[in-house]
Amino acid sequence: MVNTESLAPLQVLQGQGNGNDTVLGEFVKCFYVKTVEDNGSWYQVNPLARALPLFIVQLIIITGVTRFVIAFLNYLKPLRQPVIIAEIIAAMLLGSSGLQMYRETNHYIGIIFAIDRFMLLETFGNMGLVYYLFLLGLEMDLSYDMVSRIGKKAWGIALAGTVFPFFVGVALYKFCLLPGGYFKDGYLYWGAALTVTSLPVLSETLAKLKLLHSEVGRTAMSAALVNDIFSWIVITTVSVGSKHKSASALWALLATVAFIIFGVYVIRPTILWMIRRTREGDDFSEMTICFILTGVLACGVITDLLGTSSFIGAYVFGLVIPHDALGNRFVVGVQGFVSDIMMPVWFALCGFRTFLWFLKGPGIFKLGMIVILAWISKPASTLAASYLFDVPLAEGVSIALLMNNKGITALYAILAGRAGRDLEETGYVIMLLAIFLMTALPSPILSFLSKPKMRFLPSKHRALQKLKPDAELRVLACVHEMPAVAGIINLLEASNATRSSPICVFALQLIQLGKQATAFLIIHNPSRSSSHNSRSRADAQTEQMINAFEKLERESSSFSVQVLTAMSPYASMHEDICNIAEDKRVTLIILPFHKRQSIHQTMEDSNPAYKDVNDNVLANAPCSIGILIDRGLGAPLTNLRFGTNAKDLRRHIVMLYIGGPDDREALAYASRMGEHQNATLKVVRFIPGKEAVGARSLSFIEENNGAVSMTIDTGKERGLDDCFINEFRHKTAGKKSIVFSEKMATNGDETIAIIKSMEENVDLYVVGRGLGLASPLIAGIGDWSECPELGAIGDLLVTSEFSSTASVLVVQQYVGLKPTRDGLSTPDSSEDNNENLGNLNQRLSQASLDPLKYRKDIDYGS
Repeated sequence: MVNTESLAPLQVLQGQGNGNDTVLGEFVKCFYVKTVEDNGSWYQVNPLARALPLFIVQLIIITGVTRFVIAFLNYLKPLRQPVIIAEIIAAMLLGSSGLQMYRETNHYIGIIFAIDRFMLLETFGNMGLVYYLFLLGLEMDLSYDMVSRIGKKAWGIALAGTVFPFFVGVALYKFCLLPGGYFKDGYLYWGAALTVTSLPVLSETLAKLKLLHSEVGRTAMSAALVNDIFSWIVITTVSVGSKHKSASALWALLATVAFIIFGVYVIRPTILWMIRRTREGDDFSEMTICFILTGVLACGVITDLLGTSSFIGAYVFGLVIPHDALGNRFVVGVQGFVSDIMMPVWFALCGFRTFLWFLKGPGIFKLGMIVILAWISKPASTLAASYLFDVPLAEGVSIALLMNNKGITALYAILAGRAGRDLEETGYVIMLLAIFLMTALPSPILSFLSKPKMRFLPSKHRALQKLKPDAELRVLACVHEMPAVAGIINLLEASNATRSSPICVFALQLIQLGKQATAFLIIHNPSRSSSHNSRSRADAQTEQMINAFEKLERESSSFSVQVLTAMSPYASMHEDICNIAEDKRVTLIILPFHKRQSIHQTMEDSNPAYKDVNDNVLANAPCSIGILIDRGLGAPLTNLRFGTNAKDLRRHIVMLYIGGPDDREALAYASRMGEHQNATLKVVRFIPGKEAVGARSLSFIEENNGAVSMTIDTGKERGLDDCFINEFRHKTAGKKSIVFSEKMATNGDETIAIIKSMEENVDLYVVGRGLGLASPLIAGIGDWSECPELGAIGDLLVTSEFSSTASVLVVQQYVGLKPTRDGLSTPDSSEDNNENLGNLNQRLSQASLDPLKYRKDIDYGS
């Protein structure tokens, strides 16, 4: 119910009464309503005198200001502020401290935002909060599998972050504000607000900082999940205790507990039964959707009648429904309207009750002290708990700052106290400012602290060439769409996983972040799948991908698979890939090509955004990379293909070797595949003839900081190539399935002719990207390149003039290159070298887009 007294000290206009009357001989009960006929602006009648046009104008203004502030904060990307900060700022601009100050002096503001015109807004905003809390409960996973994975560390941090801040809030209110008279229970709402850690805001903050899949992120999310439940218990107890006497409060709490039990054992099975009636892949029926949306309101009414609040009922209704039962499509559809249209109104109502300008003189200093003490209460307690659980100091500080994120739950706590006249205006405004600072500060502080330290850590397994023969190969396989899964799985199967050298696969499904969602990472549990008949199309594709990779693991004990899903914008998707690769210590990232083969045997774009993702990964990856151009890689090697000849049972792989670190990496991977019992490998090394001229130096220009000379010594590279080839031939001597040959060419045209003359029975070409290498063997090939990320030879193999339809794997080696006076060195993995790697790789990647633009001088010699 709308509490008009909560708008005090402003006076609310009262109605003019009601009564009885007789109309056409019938007795009716009527009430007086002031109405105005709306004939538009043509008859000099103000359309804003009617409730509906006025409400629409109010909604447009509130939504427009909110979206403008959100867009402005998004422009200030280094601050990495969550959306709730923009919504609070917009509420302040619209509220009593901003636009409302001119209500008496400005005629139009006085008409649009008159006090007696707030009732419809308040009802609409509170209904938005009801559905928001339903969605909040729906997205929380309180299943046994999830709760059992929460360790003692997270439980301890959550408990410390609940108990200590509550008593700090009580003490600050009692000893600093010294309220008297009617506002004697305000300390309870201060304590309740300080206990809160907002799970959605924390998730958004972690996603923007790219910490969601880190140890800090996992610990903070687990602790926030537990803390959220504790906070709601505190808020429910506080709201009931302040409204009722002791006996009534006890009965209200017991009735709420009984309702939760009813929801678990009656409402939950009923909804699951309705969901199971929907066939797999189909949308929910109108009756199912109507039942769920109406059930939110019904549960709110029930808990309101039981003596708590409508918001508690909506939250419980969301909790009792399995978080994956309704599917992503339903959640995104409802969340879009609730978050973009309804919730800005609720925030505006918070702003209407906030008047900041009474804080003057000594009150400012007092306010600052209270806000600082409130701000450090939760970080201090969670940091102490982290220390007791032997969490490193740096991680403990990060967790402490992250756990201080507040959100709508904390705002609801103080707004409930203000609406119930348990919290005076001063206490409400001070805690609102504290909540604002607690939520705004963690992101920039953590961004500043973690930026120099979160760079890729040293690793000895960044390149295939450096792996020992009996070492585990860790691969991050990235998938945008389901059609790419088969080719990647066949490539992994051909990679010769053995007991002595197993392959650990991290299958990463990449999904574009919707505008309503928060970037996040999902780690799929093999023992758990989404509810039957409840999946949307995207959920069904995820399930298919999980099943495909789990089948690979079941069929071979030498494979271990973990499936993950990352949702983020295309612009920052490469950061997720690189961070996961670093976190999982992978050696090779496999990326799908942004084009796929059509039924007419031509390459067509599947999504141009995939190309930008690949380019960014190539420039920033912490390990080697392979781009797979799948043109029908073929059936798994264990299956029969055409014919009964044993030769037809083998996959035919050809490795084209020009020279350089990328080709050495490609040969290292190809030699691994050549060890497979059902594969043949043919390695063709191209050697420049006597008439060829070789490139000795290649310089790149850095536009902002001048020229930075990075020299690739051709003689040194040729020596490394000779050593690696000799070692390869020594290891593969006597193996009939591996054939080595050398071809001589003097220019790019001869190289193309040799490749075209090869046999057509090829399943897979493996080539190096040739980054930073200038060789006469590829001279002129890359000048008209359509896909520079594939290198000269890779781009050649996928062009329309090349008749082969074999798949292609383009490999780029991770090398810790460091500019020196004598050329490019390959130092040991160290933190200093890694600092220069990102800029260097990016500069080299840019250079490959147009070699002529960045080439400064080339010295020719033998």
